[in-house]
Amino acid sequence: DERQWQRALDCLAAWRHQYYRMRLLDLLEDYLPFSPDSDTASLIEHDEAGTEKARREFIEGVETLLTQANYVRLGPDDLRRILAEQSPHGLSLQVDLGEFDDLLLYYRGVDVAIEHERDPWRLYLKTNRFEIPTFQRLFLMLKLKPSDARVAEIMAARQLDRPKAERMVRSRRRQLPVGVAASHIYVKVFKRIPQVDLEMLFPNTRIAFKPLDKLKLFVTCGGGTAAGVMGTATKILAATNPFTLAFGLLGFSAVVFRQVTKFFNTRNRYMMVLAQSLYFCSLANNRGALTLIADAAEEEDVKEDMLLYAFLAKGHGRAVKLNAVKEDIGAFLSNKCGVEVSFDADDALRRLVADGLVKKDAKGNATALGAQEAQEHLDRRWIGGAFRAAGLA
Repeated sequence: DERQWQRALDCLAAWRHQYYRMRLLDLLEDYLPFSPDSDTASLIEHDEAGTEKARREFIEGVETLLTQANYVRLGPDDLRRILAEQSPHGLSLQVDLGEFDDLLLYYRGVDVAIEHERDPWRLYLKTNRFEIPTFQRLFLMLKLKPSDARVAEIMAARQLDRPKAERMVRSRRRQLPVGVAASHIYVKVFKRIPQVDLEMLFPNTRIAFKPLDKLKLFVTCGGGTAAGVMGTATKILAATNPFTLAFGLLGFSAVVFRQVTKFFNTRNRYMMVLAQSLYFCSLANNRGALTLIADAAEEEDVKEDMLLYAFLAKGHGRAVKLNAVKEDIGAFLSNKCGVEVSFDADDALRRLVADGLVKKDAKGNATALGAQEAQEHLDRRWIGGAFRAAGLA
């Protein structure tokens, strides 16, 4: 009966949605002390130990959601390798990871983008083809270190006195927007991020000019300034009245101003490329990012649970070997969706068993309730509010 199946699967989706709604509300409540966007007064006051405990619990909750949304953590070694690579076409950026107390990077899906760029060494007559590895989805969570802690680290690492270390920290954080604080945790989700341009996502990114830009600046600024100095010096030496001297100094000032303007124009061009990239690649921030991740985790669970339950229920109450069902699901996704997956049924089976929709014996066989029976079972559990103790956490 198609309607019975539709109703049973709708009940299963609603059951999962209610569970994830509760998890999201709990996570957002844990995020309140660290949110940079909060516009309400908090009635809960934490001491230092309580704040640290709340921060750990919040981060653990975020990582659990990311895992259920099928995100993969980007490890420290992979991160250092990516940051060391140079972009073949984009920005050349530098970022100091020592500025952060907490740094989480998770991705889901890796693709390769093909781009072309004209080669300046061939007079722009030919193009170079680049294959750029790209993260389809990227999650970033970071928290800055308190200034005092960062100053102490720099003093110990570089053997500097406190005034010099404080000036270094102020210089590195001068570019941060007003309102950015070490007490806040910043959460962001991006799409289609080139791996080699990962640095552009960090707030303390510094622009480093590419070799070609450095060469152009050296030739234009250096050559123009040198010519201006020589011309001005000639005029000053040959000057016979104060007006000629004044005009010579004014011309020299104009040359210097023009070369400095060229330098900042090049820097502003880099900043424009950076802003455009972030504008079109950003998906969500802070509370919105947490909601997006919770929705993604719910969607992944619902898809996995529906697939496993449907294929188990096709046995009409008979015990079915789980390995055979996993192969059937893989073949189904290959035929219907054109994708090759290795279906991981363990999590879905655990959830369905906890819900009472599937029973598992000691031999690894699983038996599922029929559609009508599953619908009635979930209705009874919903009325009883059993989602609060669903055993899925």
